[in-house]
Amino acid sequence: MNATLRQKVSDVFEASAIDKSLYSGSGLADQSIPVFVGEWLIDRQLKGGDWNEAVKQQVIAFVRKFMPSKDDVEDLKQRLRNGDQVSVLEYVSPRVDLKKDSTFLESGSLGNEKVQVEEYLLTKYPRLLKGGMWGLAIYSYRRNDKGGEVWLSEFKPLQAAAIDVDEYIEKRREFSTDEWIQLLINSLGYSAEGNGHTTDKTRQALLTRLLPFVQRRVNLFELAPKGTGKSFLFGQFSRYSRLIEGGAVSPAVLFYNENTKVPGLFTQFDIVVFDEAQTLSFSSPDETVAKLKGYLEQGKYSKGKFTVSADAGAMFIANVQISPQGLPVNPNNLFGELPTLLQESALLDRIHGILPGWYLPRLSVDTLSKGIGLKADYLGEMFHALRFRIEYDKFVEERNHWIVTKDLRDVRAIMKLSSGFLKLLFPDLSLVTADEYVRYCLEPAVALRQRLRDQLSYIDPEFASYEITINPGSATGNEHPPVSIEDPVAYTDVEE
Repeated sequence: MNATLRQKVSDVFEASAIDKSLYSGSGLADQSIPVFVGEWLIDRQLKGGDWNEAVKQQVIAFVRKFMPSKDDVEDLKQRLRNGDQVSVLEYVSPRVDLKKDSTFLESGSLGNEKVQVEEYLLTKYPRLLKGGMWGLAIYSYRRNDKGGEVWLSEFKPLQAAAIDVDEYIEKRREFSTDEWIQLLINSLGYSAEGNGHTTDKTRQALLTRLLPFVQRRVNLFELAPKGTGKSFLFGQFSRYSRLIEGGAVSPAVLFYNENTKVPGLFTQFDIVVFDEAQTLSFSSPDETVAKLKGYLEQGKYSKGKFTVSADAGAMFIANVQISPQGLPVNPNNLFGELPTLLQESALLDRIHGILPGWYLPRLSVDTLSKGIGLKADYLGEMFHALRFRIEYDKFVEERNHWIVTKDLRDVRAIMKLSSGFLKLLFPDLSLVTADEYVRYCLEPAVALRQRLRDQLSYIDPEFASYEITINPGSATGNEHPPVSIEDPVAYTDVEE
């Protein structure tokens, strides 16, 4: 990042910007502290000063003090019994119990102990009930006729306290498109210069990873060689993503646990990420795949008496063998090494696109950001807020006749992806021209879907092979009537 752009980012975003190299050099990653929390801690300790070894040690000391290890669990409980307050840094996600007319959480620092929540905290921090928050939780112990209860008596959030989407949109006007792309890449902790992410294909792949953060119910499959940072971004960047690390996954985890009456992950996060998809399995394969197909299509599912609608996207990430030329060894069959359950055409057709992670370099010192970017907690909250802005979807719907294809699912997928790119690159719609929309939004969206369609035609002869094209001058564009991005009745063949 050159000095001019670095200064512009600092001037325009001021308190929302941070030197992205500080986290990678702080040692917080070794403590399993997410980026959005780590940068908050660093900024809190810096207070406008310089980063040096003394400040670094202060941050680490804070973490050691307030993030106890598993060996400390029983000691913390005993301190509570003795009347002490216990303060821990952790993720707090309360749940409402209507039968008992109370709100509770389970504290990981206390060995998943059930903790009652003071009602005033829910009023003071309403986001606690909307996905939870990271913060300093202060617990106390109260004796009663049945023995005693642990209470969350105070909470101090460690995330962006407030955001202003309109202000963010207005600040976008200060940057050219290229400068804005560099800013986004640096904000992810990656370098957009030198030996980093400098080519159009590399930058496009990184931006594509962000689509599920800004657009509701975007389903993607990323195939990439090892070491390109797939797991890091989805597990560390935002509190709104949940990473599932391979192995067996049950319907109870994804959809609804009928024993505990707890809704599944799709209702709790913006993105559910299936990491190491090549090792993925389902404990009840037929049931899970059927429900997954229904959810990926319609955004709702039923389990027992429980029916719910959700807007989380599904992200499948897996390794792929790469040739010496840096391309997949078997480009005609990218899914050949994946489990059979992930090679079913009816399931894959509900994926909106394939992210070509083979264009991304292996992470190294040279590929990490050394510039200024937006704080992860700030940008994560901004992306979450943009998911619910419908003006971008409307912009895309008015131009959906530019997409020339024989398949309605293609149209709907490309519209979703295009809307996501708009939110990322042109949050101020007054800035985007027709040519820029085609170049930066529509063409990348078509490429993502085309790559998926090519695989479908290889796997299943029922899927014809053809090229999706763009025709901005077309009056009708495709064979189908205009369709809304979120049209719930676009298809009737959910359980193919």
